[in-house]
Amino acid sequence: MLLLIGLGLDTKDISVRALEEIETSDVLMLDPYTNIISDQYIEYLEKSSKKKIIKLSRSDLEENVPMTIGQAKTKKIAILVSGDPMIATTHQIIIDHAANNSIPYKIIHSSSILTAAIGESGLIPYKFGQTTTIPFWTDKYKPISFLDTIYRNIECNYHTIVLLDYNYLKKEGLKLEAALRQLMIAESERKTGCISQETKIFVLGDVGKESQVIKYSKISEMPKNEPLFEGKILTLIIPAKLAVSEEDHVSIFH
Repeated sequence: MLLLIGLGLDTKDISVRALEEIETSDVLMLDPYTNIISDQYIEYLEKSSKKKIIKLSRSDLEENVPMTIGQAKTKKIAILVSGDPMIATTHQIIIDHAANNSIPYKIIHSSSILTAAIGESGLIPYKFGQTTTIPFWTDKYKPISFLDTIYRNIECNYHTIVLLDYNYLKKEGLKLEAALRQLMIAESERKTGCISQETKIFVLGDVGKESQVIKYSKISEMPKNEPLFEGKILTLIIPAKLAVSEEDHVSIFH
């Protein structure tokens, strides 16, 4: 049996059902790449289950999936995932492999950054379009396709969730200043007209955690909030045209 178990957004977000499944699992594995998982959360899970958690490598979750989940044919294997396990396409590939190789599987869902960010913003859920990500840029890698997604969404009057890249090895996410700079550079190249210094956006830090911070203002005004977001995992929401009910709500985040 293979289980994909969502851990939610903060320490102890895990459900009672998930804890019961973990306690009866033979092997516990952790996907540390999708999002940050604190050492405290890992210690809590190991103490609760009385089992050591194996941290998987990226190759374990991609090229070596057959080997990673092969023992699930004879043992109960649980892969622990931050947030909801089926948000990442990597985990869909794992489930597909299990199904195609007659390995029984079960998914235990939990809270996700996508649903939580929408809920915390107060924007209408069905007005969101495709999600995109602003990645870390390097000297040789500077993609700007994230702006194309934002533009297409705004053309359809859809809001956009913009995830900021997370570097597992350095244990840090893309900072607000870098994300906004890359957004403006992308706009200067594409000239879509959908983004300017006057564009109002949400910046959400550590969504779902006690340390959560949310601000809504013009891009030009966001740098003053940089200290509030220091050390937090950030998510942006770039709204399309707001409904009256949305306009009334966003004022609490100024």
